Amino acid sequence: MKGFVLAAGLGTRLLPITNSIPKPLVPVGRIPLIGYALRLLSHCGIKDVIVNTHHLSLELESALGSGEQFGVSIVYSREEEILGTGGGLKRMHHLLEDDTFVVVNSDILIDLDLKRVIDFHRHNGCLATMVLREHPKEDVFGGIEVNDAGRIRRILGQGHDEQDLRSLMFTGVHVLEPRFLEYIPPDVETCVNRYAYMKALSNDEKLYGFVTDGYWADAGTPQRYLQANFDALDQAMLLGHADALEGYALAPEKSGVELVRMGEDVQLGDDVTLVPPVVLGDGVRIGDKSTLGPYCVVGNRVQIGRESHLSRCVVMDGTRLDAGEQLSRMILSKKARVAA
Repeated sequence: MKGFVLAAGLGTRLLPITNSIPKPLVPVGRIPLIGYALRLLSHCGIKDVIVNTHHLSLELESALGSGEQFGVSIVYSREEEILGTGGGLKRMHHLLEDDTFVVVNSDILIDLDLKRVIDFHRHNGCLATMVLREHPKEDVFGGIEVNDAGRIRRILGQGHDEQDLRSLMFTGVHVLEPRFLEYIPPDVETCVNRYAYMKALSNDEKLYGFVTDGYWADAGTPQRYLQANFDALDQAMLLGHADALEGYALAPEKSGVELVRMGEDVQLGDDVTLVPPVVLGDGVRIGDKSTLGPYCVVGNRVQIGRESHLSRCVVMDGTRLDAGEQLSRMILSKKARVAA
């Protein structure tokens, strides 16, 4: 089987951070956002993965490389013109025509037994299986309505007029058969949900929903991105395939203790206060009389000037902050800042 990670989006909701950093590379804890999707596939045994790119494609491809660091082998589909979630899949039809394949959005974090989803998909003889979950605002993410058997009957308010349907939210993970791609026109920008699924539904194809109740987060907005990082710090992001706080040289021996983790070669000035939970990457420098925390994720090679105070912030690799900065609920990179 192959996997497909959708990573060609512009990241407009995280501007201006994403003017210089592809959204799939913004970190949640110690891992870039797209790393969670790649490890989900790898954990299930899916090693051959296609990643489509568009915005800052060279930076994204350079950072991911062959995919070996995430346990996969990546083939890139660089889109000169953005093709959407449907057009991106259709462009690689020739590599997806042999077997069932799994599609994952690059901006989600989900705890999911993907093998169970694939077994469910095959047992029901599905053309497509959407992974769904309960959500109080499912319409914000696109309401998917299923019957008692789990068969999808309405998508985004359209479809079969049936009673007693259960409305759920699409998580950004689905399992597809190659024939599904016949519902997508070539060489045009299309949304897979609004176009291909709608046409398949109108033809009464076998479309099913697999319902999960594990951890899920969409890190696409500043608020949700920060919350995902705070969930990691609270050790509330329990994922079977990835540890958001892996690889720190200094880490507590037991879970549940007040969390401070540090990488290699961290230098703290005089009278620096760390208010848990805080994590500091490799090569961090913090000036005298500064306070970090609670809830700070600081990347590698970050320099923070003296008498600064940061709380509820994510500071990305290589960022330099002047002395006396007083910041809260901010996403900070070398070239941009976003308040949340």
